[in-house]
Amino acid sequence: MRERMLFLSARSHTPEDREGDIRTENFLDILLERFDIDLLEYCHHRRETQILRSPALTVHQVKRPAATRRSLLFPLNRLRTDASMIGNDKSLRAVITEMCSQHDYSHVFVSYAMLGNGLDLVSSLLPGAVIVTDVRRAYGRQAQSRAAGKRGISTGYRKLNNALMRREERRFMNKTSLLLAASEEEALSFKALSFADAGKVHVVPPYIDLSEPPYAAAGDTAKDNSIVLHWDMHSTHGKNAALLFFKKVYPLVQVAVPDLRCCVISGEVHPEVAAAARKDSSILIIGEAIQTADYIRRARAVVASCSEDCGSQSKILEAWALRTPVVSSLKGSEELICEPGRNILLAETTAAFAEHLITLLTTPELGSIIADQAYRTLSKHYAADGVKAKVLSLV
Repeated sequence: MRERMLFLSARSHTPEDREGDIRTENFLDILLERFDIDLLEYCHHRRETQILRSPALTVHQVKRPAATRRSLLFPLNRLRTDASMIGNDKSLRAVITEMCSQHDYSHVFVSYAMLGNGLDLVSSLLPGAVIVTDVRRAYGRQAQSRAAGKRGISTGYRKLNNALMRREERRFMNKTSLLLAASEEEALSFKALSFADAGKVHVVPPYIDLSEPPYAAAGDTAKDNSIVLHWDMHSTHGKNAALLFFKKVYPLVQVAVPDLRCCVISGEVHPEVAAAARKDSSILIIGEAIQTADYIRRARAVVASCSEDCGSQSKILEAWALRTPVVSSLKGSEELICEPGRNILLAETTAAFAEHLITLLTTPELGSIIADQAYRTLSKHYAADGVKAKVLSLV
Protein backbone atom coordinates (compact mmCIF):
# COMPACT_ATOMS: atom_id res chain seq x y z
CA MET A 1 0.00 0.00 0.00
CA ARG A 2 1.34 3.43 -0.96
CA GLU A 3 2.05 5.83 1.87
CA ARG A 4 0.80 9.40 1.92
CA MET A 5 3.10 12.43 1.89
CA LEU A 6 2.51 16.10 2.53
CA PHE A 7 4.71 18.21 0.25
CA LEU A 8 5.12 21.87 1.19
CA SER A 9 6.43 24.21 -1.48
CA ALA A 10 6.60 27.99 -1.82
CA ARG A 11 7.21 29.33 -5.28
CA SER A 12 8.24 32.91 -5.82
CA HIS A 13 8.07 32.64 -9.63
CA THR A 14 11.02 34.99 -9.95
CA PRO A 15 13.36 34.28 -12.88
CA GLU A 16 16.34 34.13 -10.52
CA ASP A 17 14.74 31.22 -8.65
CA ARG A 18 14.13 28.97 -11.65
CA GLU A 19 16.84 26.58 -10.43
CA GLY A 20 14.91 26.18 -7.19
CA ASP A 21 11.69 25.48 -9.07
CA ILE A 22 13.41 22.82 -11.19
CA ARG A 23 14.81 21.18 -8.06
CA THR A 24 11.38 21.08 -6.40
CA GLU A 25 9.80 19.59 -9.55
CA ASN A 26 12.51 16.93 -9.68
CA PHE A 27 11.81 15.89 -6.10
CA LEU A 28 8.10 15.65 -6.89
CA ASP A 29 8.83 13.49 -9.92
CA ILE A 30 10.94 11.09 -7.84
CA LEU A 31 8.67 10.85 -4.79
CA LEU A 32 5.53 10.19 -6.84
CA GLU A 33 6.98 6.79 -7.65
CA ARG A 34 6.42 5.75 -4.03
CA PHE A 35 3.95 8.13 -2.40
CA ASP A 36 0.49 9.59 -2.88
CA ILE A 37 1.27 13.27 -2.48
CA ASP A 38 -0.74 16.24 -1.29
CA LEU A 39 1.13 19.21 -2.69
CA LEU A 40 0.53 22.51 -0.94
CA GLU A 41 1.85 25.44 -2.93
CA TYR A 42 2.24 28.91 -1.51
CA CYS A 43 2.26 31.16 -4.56
CA HIS A 44 1.62 34.67 -5.78
CA HIS A 45 -1.65 35.98 -7.16
CA ARG A 46 -2.21 35.81 -10.91
CA ARG A 47 0.57 33.31 -11.45
CA GLU A 48 0.24 30.15 -13.51
CA THR A 49 2.06 27.18 -12.04
CA GLN A 50 3.34 24.25 -14.07
CA ILE A 51 2.56 21.10 -12.12
CA LEU A 52 3.22 17.46 -12.91
CA ARG A 53 0.12 15.53 -13.88
CA SER A 54 -0.34 12.31 -11.96
CA PRO A 55 -3.30 10.51 -10.37
CA ALA A 56 -1.15 10.19 -7.23
CA LEU A 57 -0.83 13.99 -6.93
CA THR A 58 -3.40 16.30 -5.36
CA VAL A 59 -2.64 20.00 -5.56
CA HIS A 60 -3.70 22.62 -3.04
CA GLN A 61 -2.82 26.27 -3.51
CA VAL A 62 -2.75 29.11 -1.04
CA LYS A 63 -2.57 32.53 -2.64
CA ARG A 64 0.30 34.52 -1.31
CA PRO A 65 -0.48 38.18 -0.56
CA ALA A 66 1.43 40.90 -2.31
CA ALA A 67 4.53 42.00 -0.47
CA THR A 68 4.32 45.17 1.57
CA ARG A 69 7.14 47.42 2.67
CA ARG A 70 6.86 45.99 6.17
CA SER A 71 7.04 42.36 4.98
CA LEU A 72 10.21 43.15 3.07
CA LEU A 73 11.99 44.12 6.30
CA PHE A 74 13.18 40.65 7.27
CA PRO A 75 13.92 40.25 10.98
CA LEU A 76 17.43 39.31 11.95
CA ASN A 77 16.43 36.06 13.63
CA ARG A 78 14.81 34.43 10.61
CA LEU A 79 16.25 32.81 7.49
CA ARG A 80 16.21 35.24 4.57
CA THR A 81 13.76 33.27 2.47
CA ASP A 82 10.00 33.03 2.12
CA ALA A 83 10.09 31.14 5.42
CA SER A 84 10.35 34.39 7.35
CA MET A 85 6.83 35.35 6.21
CA ILE A 86 5.14 31.94 6.39
CA GLY A 87 4.57 32.03 10.12
CA ASN A 88 2.68 35.33 9.74
CA ASP A 89 0.23 34.08 7.11
CA LYS A 90 -2.79 32.85 9.07
CA SER A 91 -4.56 31.40 6.02
CA LEU A 92 -1.55 29.22 5.17
CA ARG A 93 -1.22 27.98 8.75
CA ALA A 94 -4.94 27.18 8.81
CA VAL A 95 -4.72 25.11 5.60
CA ILE A 96 -1.70 23.15 6.82
CA THR A 97 -3.40 22.50 10.16
CA GLU A 98 -6.60 21.30 8.46
CA MET A 99 -4.74 18.98 6.06
CA CYS A 100 -2.75 17.42 8.90
CA SER A 101 -5.95 16.79 10.87
CA GLN A 102 -7.69 15.13 7.90
CA HIS A 103 -4.88 12.82 6.75
CA ASP A 104 -2.42 10.48 8.38
CA TYR A 105 0.83 11.52 6.70
CA SER A 106 3.76 9.16 7.13
CA HIS A 107 6.19 11.61 5.51
CA VAL A 108 6.43 15.37 5.08
CA PHE A 109 8.66 17.05 2.51
CA VAL A 110 9.52 20.67 3.25
CA SER A 111 11.12 22.58 0.37
CA TYR A 112 13.87 25.08 1.11
CA ALA A 113 11.50 28.07 0.83
CA MET A 114 9.17 26.67 3.53
CA LEU A 115 11.73 26.11 6.26
CA GLY A 116 11.73 28.04 9.52
CA ASN A 117 8.17 28.39 10.83
CA GLY A 118 6.81 25.99 8.22
CA LEU A 119 8.99 23.23 9.65
CA ASP A 120 8.00 24.17 13.21
CA LEU A 121 4.32 23.85 12.36
CA VAL A 122 4.41 20.41 10.72
CA SER A 123 6.75 18.97 13.37
CA SER A 124 4.26 19.97 16.07
CA LEU A 125 1.22 18.71 14.15
CA LEU A 126 2.80 15.42 12.97
CA PRO A 127 5.28 14.36 15.66
CA GLY A 128 5.52 10.80 14.31
CA ALA A 129 6.09 11.67 10.64
CA VAL A 130 9.39 11.42 8.80
CA ILE A 131 10.29 15.01 7.91
CA VAL A 132 12.49 15.50 4.84
CA THR A 133 13.86 18.97 4.17
CA ASP A 134 15.53 20.38 1.10
CA VAL A 135 18.09 23.11 1.67
CA ARG A 136 19.46 25.64 -0.79
CA ARG A 137 21.81 28.40 0.17
CA ALA A 138 22.02 29.98 -3.28
CA TYR A 139 20.60 33.33 -2.24
CA GLY A 140 22.53 33.42 1.02
CA ARG A 141 25.85 32.69 -0.67
CA GLN A 142 25.29 35.24 -3.41
CA ALA A 143 24.22 37.90 -0.93
CA GLN A 144 27.25 37.17 1.25
CA SER A 145 29.64 37.42 -1.69
CA ARG A 146 28.19 40.79 -2.68
CA ALA A 147 28.24 42.06 0.90
CA ALA A 148 31.79 40.87 1.61
CA GLY A 149 33.33 43.92 -0.04
CA LYS A 150 31.14 46.42 1.80
CA ARG A 151 32.27 48.31 4.85
CA GLY A 152 30.71 50.27 7.65
CA ILE A 153 27.64 49.32 9.65
CA SER A 154 26.63 46.67 7.10
CA THR A 155 29.68 44.59 8.09
CA GLY A 156 28.47 44.21 11.67
CA TYR A 157 24.92 43.55 10.52
CA ARG A 158 26.11 40.86 8.11
CA LYS A 159 28.20 39.08 10.76
CA LEU A 160 25.34 39.14 13.25
CA ASN A 161 22.84 37.94 10.67
CA ASN A 162 25.14 35.08 9.59
CA ALA A 163 25.52 33.97 13.20
CA LEU A 164 21.78 34.01 13.75
CA MET A 165 21.21 32.13 10.50
CA ARG A 166 23.62 29.40 11.63
CA ARG A 167 21.72 29.13 14.90
CA GLU A 168 18.44 28.86 13.00
CA GLU A 169 19.90 26.18 10.73
CA ARG A 170 21.09 24.13 13.72
CA ARG A 171 17.57 24.34 15.13
CA PHE A 172 15.83 22.98 12.07
CA MET A 173 18.53 20.32 11.60
CA ASN A 174 17.45 19.05 15.00
CA LYS A 175 13.79 18.91 13.92
CA THR A 176 14.25 17.15 10.58
CA SER A 177 14.76 13.45 9.84
CA LEU A 178 16.62 13.95 6.54
CA LEU A 179 18.31 17.05 5.20
CA LEU A 180 19.03 17.04 1.46
CA ALA A 181 21.72 19.39 0.16
CA ALA A 182 22.34 20.30 -3.48
CA SER A 183 26.14 19.92 -3.40
CA GLU A 184 29.00 18.50 -1.36
CA GLU A 185 29.98 22.01 -0.31
CA GLU A 186 26.52 22.70 1.11
CA ALA A 187 26.39 19.31 2.79
CA LEU A 188 29.73 19.85 4.54
CA SER A 189 28.68 23.30 5.74
CA PHE A 190 25.57 21.82 7.36
CA LYS A 191 27.44 18.88 8.87
CA ALA A 192 29.83 21.35 10.48
CA LEU A 193 26.92 23.02 12.28
CA SER A 194 25.99 19.98 14.34
CA PHE A 195 28.03 16.82 14.83
CA ALA A 196 25.04 15.06 16.42
CA ASP A 197 22.84 15.67 13.36
CA ALA A 198 25.53 15.31 10.67
CA GLY A 199 24.27 11.83 9.76
CA LYS A 200 20.98 13.33 8.56
CA VAL A 201 22.69 15.30 5.78
CA HIS A 202 22.87 13.80 2.28
CA VAL A 203 23.71 15.22 -1.15
CA VAL A 204 21.03 15.10 -3.84
CA PRO A 205 22.34 16.87 -6.95
CA PRO A 206 20.33 18.04 -9.97
CA TYR A 207 19.88 15.42 -12.66
CA ILE A 208 19.23 14.81 -16.34
CA ASP A 209 17.30 11.82 -17.72
CA LEU A 210 19.55 10.69 -20.56
CA SER A 211 16.99 8.15 -21.77
CA GLU A 212 14.45 10.87 -22.62
CA PRO A 213 14.38 13.09 -25.71
CA PRO A 214 16.16 15.21 -26.73
CA TYR A 215 19.12 13.71 -24.88
CA ALA A 216 18.58 10.13 -26.04
CA ALA A 217 19.17 11.27 -29.61
CA ALA A 218 22.38 13.11 -28.79
CA GLY A 219 25.34 11.58 -30.55
CA ASP A 220 27.94 12.60 -33.08
CA THR A 221 26.50 15.70 -34.73
CA ALA A 222 28.17 17.98 -37.24
CA LYS A 223 29.09 21.25 -35.58
CA ASP A 224 28.93 24.67 -37.19
CA ASN A 225 30.49 28.02 -36.35
CA SER A 226 27.87 28.98 -33.80
CA ILE A 227 27.69 29.60 -30.09
CA VAL A 228 24.66 29.49 -27.82
CA LEU A 229 23.88 31.87 -24.96
CA HIS A 230 21.63 29.95 -22.60
CA TRP A 231 20.28 31.58 -19.46
CA ASP A 232 17.26 33.55 -18.38
CA MET A 233 17.52 36.98 -20.01
CA HIS A 234 14.36 38.51 -18.63
CA SER A 235 15.64 39.07 -15.09
CA THR A 236 17.82 42.04 -14.23
CA HIS A 237 20.91 39.88 -13.72
CA GLY A 238 20.29 37.95 -16.92
CA LYS A 239 19.72 41.12 -18.93
CA ASN A 240 22.90 42.73 -17.62
CA ALA A 241 24.92 39.60 -18.35
CA ALA A 242 23.64 39.48 -21.94
CA LEU A 243 24.31 43.16 -22.59
CA LEU A 244 27.82 42.79 -21.17
CA PHE A 245 28.45 39.83 -23.46
CA PHE A 246 27.26 41.70 -26.57
CA LYS A 247 29.33 44.75 -25.70
CA LYS A 248 32.59 43.26 -24.40
CA VAL A 249 32.87 39.63 -25.52
CA TYR A 250 31.06 39.05 -28.80
CA PRO A 251 32.95 41.71 -30.83
CA LEU A 252 36.29 40.13 -29.86
CA VAL A 253 35.10 36.68 -30.94
CA GLN A 254 33.69 38.02 -34.21
CA VAL A 255 37.07 39.47 -35.16
CA ALA A 256 38.66 36.02 -34.90
CA VAL A 257 35.69 34.13 -36.42
CA PRO A 258 33.93 36.45 -38.94
CA ASP A 259 31.28 33.90 -40.01
CA LEU A 260 30.17 33.32 -36.40
CA ARG A 261 26.49 32.95 -35.51
CA CYS A 262 25.13 33.53 -32.00
CA CYS A 263 21.90 31.85 -30.86
CA VAL A 264 20.20 33.30 -27.78
CA ILE A 265 17.98 30.78 -25.96
CA SER A 266 15.68 32.12 -23.26
CA GLY A 267 12.04 31.69 -22.34
CA GLU A 268 11.62 35.45 -22.17
CA VAL A 269 14.03 38.11 -23.38
CA HIS A 270 14.29 41.58 -21.89
CA PRO A 271 13.46 44.33 -24.42
CA GLU A 272 16.94 45.81 -24.04
CA VAL A 273 18.50 42.45 -24.94
CA ALA A 274 16.19 42.10 -27.96
CA ALA A 275 17.10 45.62 -29.11
CA ALA A 276 20.81 44.85 -28.82
CA ALA A 277 20.37 41.63 -30.80
CA ARG A 278 18.54 43.40 -33.63
CA LYS A 279 21.63 45.52 -34.26
CA ASP A 280 23.60 42.46 -35.42
CA SER A 281 22.20 40.09 -38.06
CA SER A 282 24.41 37.25 -36.79
CA ILE A 283 22.46 37.11 -33.51
CA LEU A 284 19.32 34.95 -33.47
CA ILE A 285 16.85 34.88 -30.56
CA ILE A 286 15.11 31.55 -29.95
CA GLY A 287 12.35 30.80 -27.42
CA GLU A 288 12.86 27.84 -25.10
CA ALA A 289 11.35 24.66 -26.57
CA ILE A 290 12.42 21.11 -27.33
CA GLN A 291 13.73 22.23 -30.74
CA THR A 292 16.39 24.36 -29.04
CA ALA A 293 18.32 21.15 -28.36
CA ASP A 294 19.26 21.08 -32.05
CA TYR A 295 20.89 24.50 -31.77
CA ILE A 296 22.84 23.43 -28.68
CA ARG A 297 23.88 20.13 -30.24
CA ARG A 298 25.25 21.84 -33.37
CA ALA A 299 27.00 24.69 -31.56
CA ARG A 300 30.72 24.63 -30.85
CA ALA A 301 30.18 26.19 -27.41
CA VAL A 302 27.47 27.08 -24.92
CA VAL A 303 27.88 30.13 -22.72
CA ALA A 304 25.87 29.22 -19.62
CA SER A 305 26.44 32.57 -17.94
CA CYS A 306 29.02 35.31 -17.64
CA SER A 307 27.51 36.53 -14.39
CA GLU A 308 26.04 35.08 -11.18
CA ASP A 309 22.33 34.85 -10.31
CA CYS A 310 21.36 33.68 -13.83
CA GLY A 311 20.34 30.12 -13.00
CA SER A 312 22.98 28.39 -15.07
CA GLN A 313 23.37 24.95 -13.44
CA SER A 314 20.55 23.28 -15.35
CA LYS A 315 21.80 24.90 -18.56
CA ILE A 316 25.28 23.48 -18.02
CA LEU A 317 23.91 19.98 -17.48
CA GLU A 318 21.73 20.27 -20.59
CA ALA A 319 24.74 21.24 -22.71
CA TRP A 320 26.76 18.37 -21.24
CA ALA A 321 23.95 15.96 -22.11
CA LEU A 322 23.96 17.25 -25.70
CA ARG A 323 27.77 16.90 -25.91
CA THR A 324 28.56 20.57 -26.35
CA PRO A 325 31.40 22.21 -24.38
CA VAL A 326 30.47 24.93 -21.90
CA VAL A 327 32.06 28.25 -20.98
CA SER A 328 30.80 29.67 -17.70
CA SER A 329 31.77 31.75 -14.70
CA LEU A 330 32.98 30.24 -11.44
CA LYS A 331 29.85 31.45 -9.65
CA GLY A 332 27.59 29.92 -12.28
CA SER A 333 29.12 26.46 -11.92
CA GLU A 334 30.16 26.30 -8.26
CA GLU A 335 27.63 23.66 -7.18
CA LEU A 336 28.59 21.24 -9.97
CA ILE A 337 31.58 18.90 -10.19
CA CYS A 338 33.69 20.92 -12.58
CA GLU A 339 37.28 20.37 -13.65
CA PRO A 340 38.37 23.54 -15.47
CA GLY A 341 40.10 22.68 -18.72
CA ARG A 342 38.78 19.10 -18.67
CA ASN A 343 34.96 19.13 -18.60
CA ILE A 344 34.32 22.89 -18.67
CA LEU A 345 36.08 26.19 -19.34
CA LEU A 346 35.72 28.86 -16.64
CA ALA A 347 36.34 32.58 -17.00
CA GLU A 348 36.06 35.56 -14.68
CA THR A 349 36.77 38.37 -17.15
CA THR A 350 35.27 39.32 -20.49
CA ALA A 351 38.68 38.84 -22.15
CA ALA A 352 38.91 35.30 -20.75
CA PHE A 353 35.41 34.49 -22.01
CA ALA A 354 36.35 35.68 -25.49
CA GLU A 355 39.62 33.73 -25.41
CA HIS A 356 37.89 30.48 -24.44
CA LEU A 357 35.24 30.88 -27.11
CA ILE A 358 37.80 31.61 -29.80
CA THR A 359 39.76 28.52 -28.74
CA LEU A 360 36.70 26.28 -29.00
CA LEU A 361 35.68 27.75 -32.35
CA THR A 362 39.14 27.45 -33.93
CA THR A 363 40.18 24.08 -32.41
CA PRO A 364 37.15 21.78 -32.72
CA GLU A 365 39.12 18.75 -31.50
CA LEU A 366 39.57 20.38 -28.08
CA GLY A 367 35.86 21.04 -27.84
CA SER A 368 35.15 17.40 -28.60
CA ILE A 369 37.49 16.24 -25.83
CA ILE A 370 35.92 18.60 -23.29
CA ALA A 371 32.39 17.60 -24.32
CA ASP A 372 33.18 13.88 -23.98
CA GLN A 373 34.67 14.37 -20.52
CA ALA A 374 31.66 16.48 -19.49
CA TYR A 375 29.30 13.75 -20.68
CA ARG A 376 31.18 11.20 -18.57
CA THR A 377 30.89 13.48 -15.54
CA LEU A 378 27.18 13.86 -16.18
CA SER A 379 26.64 10.12 -16.57
CA LYS A 380 28.49 9.35 -13.35
CA HIS A 381 27.11 12.06 -11.04
CA TYR A 382 23.95 13.60 -12.56
CA ALA A 383 22.13 10.80 -14.40
CA ALA A 384 18.49 10.47 -13.36
CA ASP A 385 18.55 6.76 -12.47
CA GLY A 386 21.30 7.13 -9.88
CA VAL A 387 19.85 10.23 -8.24
CA LYS A 388 16.32 8.79 -8.12
CA ALA A 389 17.55 5.53 -6.60
CA LYS A 390 19.43 7.44 -3.92
CA VAL A 391 16.44 9.57 -2.92
CA LEU A 392 14.08 6.60 -2.75
CA SER A 393 16.58 4.63 -0.66
CA LEU A 394 16.81 7.50 1.84
CA VAL A 395 13.08 8.03 2.32
